[in-house]
Amino acid sequence: MTQAQDTTLVVLAHAPLDVRVASALQSAAQALGYADGCAIVQLSETGDLKRFVFEADPWSLIAIDDASIDALRGAFDLDEQAFAADVPVHVTGYRLVAVPGFADCLDDPDAKRVAWVRMQAAAHPGNPLD
Repeated sequence: MTQAQDTTLVVLAHAPLDVRVASALQSAAQALGYADGCAIVQLSETGDLKRFVFEADPWSLIAIDDASIDALRGAFDLDEQAFAADVPVHVTGYRLVAVPGFADCLDDPDAKRVAWVRMQAAAHPGNPLD
């Protein structure tokens, strides 16, 4: 991922995701306005996370587990009050959104509703030229 990802939501996960979770993320990304769905990236594939974000150049990046959320905090020098599940943040032009426990919420309607509300902070802003 070395080009701007204007139509792709980047999802950061610590561990590999099963097909059901990946499918739910793709559907959510499209519902949020990302025409190409999402790119699921494992934390171990990013190397220098801050550099990865700059090179991937996404509108938004969602971290879906505690390890990924903590890694983003460390990469961008954020504390828990500045970046948490209900506290998305803009960092140098990028929207970082924390949705902890996403992989575990699919069978719980209430947890899924909470996750969806959190994910809406990553909605694609649309094309300003349209």
